[in-house]
Amino acid sequence: MINLLQAAPQGSWSLFIGRFHPLLVHLPIGILIVAFILEWLSRNKRLAFLGSSVLPILIFGAVSAIAACIAGYLLSLSGGYEESALDLHMWMGIGVAVIASALCILRRYSLFRKSWLWVSAAMILMLSAAGHLGGNLTHGEDYLTAAMPFGSRKAPVATIPNIEEAKVYDQLIKPILEQKCVSCHNAGKLKGGLRLDSMVHILKGGENGPVLKETMPESSELYKRLVLSDDDDKRMPPKGKPQLSPGQVELLYWWIEQGASTTAKVKDLRKSSRIELVLEGLQPASGPGNHPFMPKEEARIASAKDIDSLEMLGVKVMPVAAGNGFVMVNAINASGFNNKNAALLLPLKSQIVWLKLSNTAVGDSAMKILAQLPELTRLSLENTAITDAGLLELAKCKQLKYLNLVGTKVSDKGLLALQKNKGLQELFVYKTGVTAAVFKAFPDVRIDTGGYLVPVLETDTMVFRKVK
Repeated sequence: MINLLQAAPQGSWSLFIGRFHPLLVHLPIGILIVAFILEWLSRNKRLAFLGSSVLPILIFGAVSAIAACIAGYLLSLSGGYEESALDLHMWMGIGVAVIASALCILRRYSLFRKSWLWVSAAMILMLSAAGHLGGNLTHGEDYLTAAMPFGSRKAPVATIPNIEEAKVYDQLIKPILEQKCVSCHNAGKLKGGLRLDSMVHILKGGENGPVLKETMPESSELYKRLVLSDDDDKRMPPKGKPQLSPGQVELLYWWIEQGASTTAKVKDLRKSSRIELVLEGLQPASGPGNHPFMPKEEARIASAKDIDSLEMLGVKVMPVAAGNGFVMVNAINASGFNNKNAALLLPLKSQIVWLKLSNTAVGDSAMKILAQLPELTRLSLENTAITDAGLLELAKCKQLKYLNLVGTKVSDKGLLALQKNKGLQELFVYKTGVTAAVFKAFPDVRIDTGGYLVPVLETDTMVFRKVK
């Protein structure tokens, strides 16, 4: 039994106030730096008048530093941070607040005037160190160094010459987690009490329980949070952080669906045509095992502007082979994609090899656009408004090898229009008007009629129960 509906966690005043820490902490940083600069400039006789403004600025900076410390302490009670790094950050923050307060007293009563600048300099150094530690706690220890334009940097993800021999977890899944997830889920920063830097910790889960349910990606938090809307607070990685590419999300789904093994190789797991294309993108375009639905030639890299025009509609565009310009286009999150929008595909006509428009608003007129895509080899049109008239247009796609028409209104008449497409290898016609009588016209094509009967197992039953 799986409880999918759970009561929302109760909030608290301490956590609510604590979450103001990232906002409050920026006030003393800017204010105290200004105070130091004015203190330094006032040492020049011509700028001595600036000294009179330092005390009120210091007071404001000290008060905001104290407020930031209080909020930071309350936030730390929520857990999820490495204790030694958190303690060092906390005591440095307190040190900044204490020094700022001490400077207010020294200036108010004109004590130790010669020491003011040096004490201010020490405060700024401590402020910088505290800020750096805070950044590490929030974004990971390599937050600054990962973006350096020089020196040591992480090497780009290598292509895999023989993808079939690759270990799925070690070579495909673990690098994704290290790039996009581990900065917030490691020994130094346990966001949600969860570590993703080893399989042992992934299986252990976080403060809300397991995040991985083998063979059940839709019930695994590790996957579910990746596909939430951008505005959902529970989406991972959170908005503003580097997101996983559609191909990386697809790999995680496939890995979990196939049992989340730590030892299996790619060749050991069952692969759909969809995941085969994603895997193809991980090996060199000229490497062994090129996908049968991939053009043999290469294509230039598509314009970022042309890709952005599609992605603004929620359409995903991603490469299908390393070092090549061919792309797959997926409208899974763009159900409103329609005939008019189809024109946005034309600027990418030399790059699109796979197009998935399932469950979108496209119809026959969009097929006139698709017929102009010279490299299109795979087309998915499940549950769209396409009819026989649309298939007459698709007959112009002589290079088309895979066509999914499940849930459409096409019939034998429309299908016969595809007879001249000698490259066609796979057809999916479940829940259409197509009959077996037309199959003999396609002797070399694998035609899938669906409607399989699968026995219902006891483990297939899910009970939904609201937690009171």
